[in-house]
Amino acid sequence: MNLNEMIENLTPEQIRTLLAKVKQNAPKRVSHDRRAKSIAKTALYFSVAPLPYKTTYEEYKNHAEGIRQQIISGVE
Repeated sequence: MNLNEMIENLTPEQIRTLLAKVKQNAPKRVSHDRRAKSIAKTALYFSVAPLPYKTTYEEYKNHAEGIRQQIISGVE
């Protein structure tokens, strides 16, 4: 017996119970938590980084590297 014959032999009640068990195509919820954390880290980095035209390059470079290391280590 093939699939088409099996479907033709189903009663309306059997079809209803079968459709109730089949997963419906509902919209899925997408989590943006990781993206929000990434955006927050980037915003933190640029909000505290010294401006290269207002400080010496060495100070700017050292501070930027310190912030980068904190972000990599997960410090909030």
